Amino acid sequence: MEIALSRHAGERDVITSMSPRDEALRAAEGGRPPQHHLLPGHTPGPEPVPPGRGPGVRYYNHMPAHEIRTTLGAGTWDRYVTVCLERSPYEKVVSLYFHRHRSAPRIGLEAFIGSGEFRDALNWPLYTDAAGSVLVDVVIRHEHLQAGLDALCSRVGLPPLTLPRAKTQFRPPGSHYRHLLSPAARRAVEEAYAPEFTHHGYSW
Repeated sequence: MEIALSRHAGERDVITSMSPRDEALRAAEGGRPPQHHLLPGHTPGPEPVPPGRGPGVRYYNHMPAHEIRTTLGAGTWDRYVTVCLERSPYEKVVSLYFHRHRSAPRIGLEAFIGSGEFRDALNWPLYTDAAGSVLVDVVIRHEHLQAGLDALCSRVGLPPLTLPRAKTQFRPPGSHYRHLLSPAARRAVEEAYAPEFTHHGYSW
């Protein structure tokens, strides 16, 4: 979504950096490059600033909502329409597995679950506060992605967004989570992602 939105960003908008692969896709799609995401007075070197928190970075990819609100100020935050995407935890875990372990030989999914690495797809802390209250105005669910985006564009006066197929090449066709997650793996996902299951009503 951030690639698609960057096509409509203006000169004053904040755009955070992404991976080199995604930056190349953004450029090919006609999106603006990263801008206004560094601390005042910080001049980037010849190499692109990597995504994520780092020296000189003020706003970064997947920055938690509470940090953005603190950095912007509550008054500015409240004037914006704030949005995030969410997805079934089962789907996120399987997609993360194939994204992190892209080629054979890869570790088994059970070993991936056992390592605890599967918890890295937990988004709940990114858009809630310490009490578990949702901080954003809109949570678009991945299973209703286009409808959610259409409603958002209508609300803020943007033309319909056409999404590039970023990261879709990592997960093999037909890799449905029901065919991949064992009963033990399913329980581990449901325990680790309990707040997301409870709030959004995701089910097997």
